[in-house]
Amino acid sequence: MQSNNLLSSLLSSSAQTTSANQMPVPPQQQDPLAQLRDIHVPTEVNIWPLDWGWWVAIAVFLLALFCLYKTITAHIRHNKARKQALALLESISAQQSNWPVALNSILKRTAMSYYPTQQVAGLFGKQWQAFLTSALKSSDSKLENDLGLLVSNVYQATPNPSDFETCKGAVKNWLLKAKLPKNKGAYGGVNDGGLNDGSAHDKQTKEPHHA
Repeated sequence: MQSNNLLSSLLSSSAQTTSANQMPVPPQQQDPLAQLRDIHVPTEVNIWPLDWGWWVAIAVFLLALFCLYKTITAHIRHNKARKQALALLESISAQQSNWPVALNSILKRTAMSYYPTQQVAGLFGKQWQAFLTSALKSSDSKLENDLGLLVSNVYQATPNPSDFETCKGAVKNWLLKAKLPKNKGAYGGVNDGGLNDGSAHDKQTKEPHHA
């Protein structure tokens, strides 16, 4: 009887000890997600009104864009007559009986697109050749001689067909190498109509004695 009571006492004591050791688990430890904080969406950033620094940057960008536009358009306008002359040059062939006059006319009309008409139209022969030479960016003895060959053919009743390629090449090289003035206004009333509009002085260049 005593042994049964002792066994019951030991079991009861063990049960109480086990119950005491089993402490309740906090809810936060039971659910790990409960420890996470709510996600806070950042406040929307409003870029308007712009800071003064941005206005300065925009103004500088627009100014640079305008300057670039002016530079490009000025370059295109300046080379308009030169490009027209190069295109017209390709239409001239050795089969034309007056090819020296036609080649010389391209040079004369191009020069009058950049220099005053009064300054260029009255130049013939050696004076005209000297003007063409003076317009070159740098000295080129071969080109100078080829231009002289063209001028001499203008005065011949029957030009030498073998000189055609040399003379045509001289015209092309002069158009590419000539240092043509950019500030047309500084030279007076320069014809800005390109090569499409002939003048009375242009017609003179078609005559052999008015090269």
